[in-house]
Amino acid sequence: MSSSTLDFYWGLSSLDEKQRIDSATQLIAALVKFQNSMPQTDEMATNEEEMAKLCASDVAYAIPRLIKGLASPRDGARQGFSIALSELLARIPCISVKLVLSLLWRFTEATNSMKGQEQRDMRFGRIFGLMALVQSGIIERTGTTAVDIRKIVMELTAIGSKKSYLREISYVTLTSMVPVLGKFEFKDELITMFVAVALDKGTIETPDELYLAMRLRREYPSYNWYTAFPHWQGKHMLSHKNVGKLAAILCETSTDNPALFSTWHSQLHTVWTEIFDLYFNKERAQEVADMAVMDFEVVWDHVVERGLFAPGASQFRRYWGFLLLERLMPHLSEENVPAMMTPNIVRGLSDNISLSGKSLLAKVGLRTAEKLIEICEGNTAVGLAVLTHLLNQRTTIQSPGPNTNNLRSMMANRIVAKLDSEAIVGYVDYLQKVFVTPKLARKNTTGVADPIMVTNVSDKSIEKQRGWAIDQMIRVAKYGQLPITDELTTNVLHFITAQAALKTITTIGTSGCGVAELEVRPTPPLSSASREYCAVTLISFVGDLNRMSTHKKDDTADAAVDAAAASAGRLSTGCSRNGTVWSTAVIAKLLDGAANAKVGVSLHGFEEIKPTLVKMLQVMRSMEARSVQYAKKSIDTALRFRALELLLGNICMMATFTVDSGLRAEYLEVIPELHECFEKIIIQLDPTGKKAKKAKKAAAIAAAATPAAAAELSEDDEPKPVEVLTDILISLLTKDSNSLRKLCEQVFAPFTGLMTADALDSIIGVLQAREGVTGEDDGNVETQMELIDGEQDIDASHSGSDSDSDSDDELEQVEAVDEELRRKIEEALGNGSGDMDQAERSASGEEEEFDDDQMK
Repeated sequence: MSSSTLDFYWGLSSLDEKQRIDSATQLIAALVKFQNSMPQTDEMATNEEEMAKLCASDVAYAIPRLIKGLASPRDGARQGFSIALSELLARIPCISVKLVLSLLWRFTEATNSMKGQEQRDMRFGRIFGLMALVQSGIIERTGTTAVDIRKIVMELTAIGSKKSYLREISYVTLTSMVPVLGKFEFKDELITMFVAVALDKGTIETPDELYLAMRLRREYPSYNWYTAFPHWQGKHMLSHKNVGKLAAILCETSTDNPALFSTWHSQLHTVWTEIFDLYFNKERAQEVADMAVMDFEVVWDHVVERGLFAPGASQFRRYWGFLLLERLMPHLSEENVPAMMTPNIVRGLSDNISLSGKSLLAKVGLRTAEKLIEICEGNTAVGLAVLTHLLNQRTTIQSPGPNTNNLRSMMANRIVAKLDSEAIVGYVDYLQKVFVTPKLARKNTTGVADPIMVTNVSDKSIEKQRGWAIDQMIRVAKYGQLPITDELTTNVLHFITAQAALKTITTIGTSGCGVAELEVRPTPPLSSASREYCAVTLISFVGDLNRMSTHKKDDTADAAVDAAAASAGRLSTGCSRNGTVWSTAVIAKLLDGAANAKVGVSLHGFEEIKPTLVKMLQVMRSMEARSVQYAKKSIDTALRFRALELLLGNICMMATFTVDSGLRAEYLEVIPELHECFEKIIIQLDPTGKKAKKAKKAAAIAAAATPAAAAELSEDDEPKPVEVLTDILISLLTKDSNSLRKLCEQVFAPFTGLMTADALDSIIGVLQAREGVTGEDDGNVETQMELIDGEQDIDASHSGSDSDSDSDDELEQVEAVDEELRRKIEEALGNGSGDMDQAERSASGEEEEFDDDQMK
């Protein structure tokens, strides 16, 4: 033996990785040089005597020494010696598996006389030795027998079963042997032995066993796996029928045998490498289709969403969850964001992580969030998809500030900073495509669903995808921090309206049907459940838009300009920047589609309500024109016309799209009352109409045949329009609709300055009825007010300063109320309660007497 190689062995145990590799490289180069000087032979050394005969003396010395060094606990000895052993075995062709196993068993045997640490060293040495043997590839050499392979399999299985912390590395070594089995003539015998020994006759209970089973099935699909795995259903372990068992294994939970998962490890299990490769390796797309593997979204939902991030999950499981998020990010696209950004995961990002946290969970969470943000900043489509999942109905994204310590706020604001209108429009277009042609088949490039195929997909999955697309569009349109345009909001409104109510009734040719939202036929066709969901969501969406202003505030404006801007902001609430109320746009879109010969309406009872809608649309457009006309002359009048249009448009929309037949009938009864009320209010609010009405009434009185008839004509017993409107709003407030209640408050506010005593009586009666105070006079509620001055009536009539004002428009009598009753009235009036003092001091007939501050 040459002394020139001895120094290299010392460097193999160095903690410096570069030094270990350099020493191993130099040692192997020297040993190969010595071996090349020996005569060439095809013989295989099966024992030490044959090895001494066939190998150079330095090589015969090196192999036993390298095997002995595998059990050394010194620094990096195991890593260095195993690298050198693996490379040496691969370079020396006369070394057999039988020889290596005999040496390994002799030098790494753990005896009862050894201490615990020594026994552990021996086990590690044997594991590293078997890894080096498998990685060297000498198993494939001539002379390897089924007995040799069985010996390796049994030893690795025994080590993994005895020590849970060695189970994963043992099965990873076993799995690396799987591709070699097919090179033997007795491969079926070897596969059967693997299943019987390493997989306990097909009883797969751990991720290690699952990893080995998946690799075996992948490499040898023709083997009879139904018999080999009797406890598993379907063609593959990832069949939908096995989802519950898979979730328990991948989450490493077991109620039957908790000892299986007694040791926690900080890294993801190797089985996830195989799972991700199955779903995201384009070369395995055909395998996924042939084996009927469940969608990746299903695996993610059951394992990550409901398992690792489930409410009450331990910090160790959430740690694995964040590692899985990181593993998924290289494959992230807008298509699989819905699977990743599930509610529990979003909650985990928000609640379980602190920006200043120093725990291991906080650090890995922040690292995951930072990587996610980087991907979102580089891909606007993914950024929008992630952003809309960060937003939900129960949690508001906080504004950034010096004391902001909310991870979700930080993520949302950084994503928004990179988005522009073009990216938002593109994302909405993508969502509309998802709705029309849901992701039904697995895409070859990413492994996720593709909107082409229509086979072998449950109706529930299709409905879920379409519902998600609608929800995403609405979240984008409602998020105020995004650069949303009126065109985009209108696009979303029109799309949902078309899908809820319209359908093509002829085959679409090259010219199309004339409705852009129906140019592509939904595949598969929309179900009644999808259309109903669109209808219900449309009503809710418009209800939210009713309270949103499209006016842009100028922070640099002075006080006068700011006051004018505030008025403009109030007038632009519930409509687009060009003044079109959103509910009016919905009705107009529906009627335009219904007028198309190639388009039918799927709404129940539409033909009966259609004439009413056509007539009311004309009325709403008249209201819109009047609000624009009075915007510069009298903002109060303009606001009242806008409120009337909002109410009429929303009632018409609810009557048309509601799926409750009872509610539809009630809304239809309200529409004629509203129309009649609106015609009278128009006369009251329009000075020209007032003069005409006054002149017409004076002429009728003058033409009366008798004084009694003239007196009867001079008396006006008809209820004032504001009284009728108040009664309508009160009746609508009883509906079980939060959007409708908020709309009633919004409509009522501009009319508080026109309130009469009878209108106040209606409101007070409701308040008293709520407390159980009811009258007995034919079921009518009588108000009982305390009089300020000895229960005497106070004459609250005032004459207007304008010659055109009429006593019909003034408050005839207002009784003084105590402070408690005043508080109740203010609660009932909501934001408009501030106008009550004005109503007690001035006439209600002339809206010019109220400025903007008084109307707030």
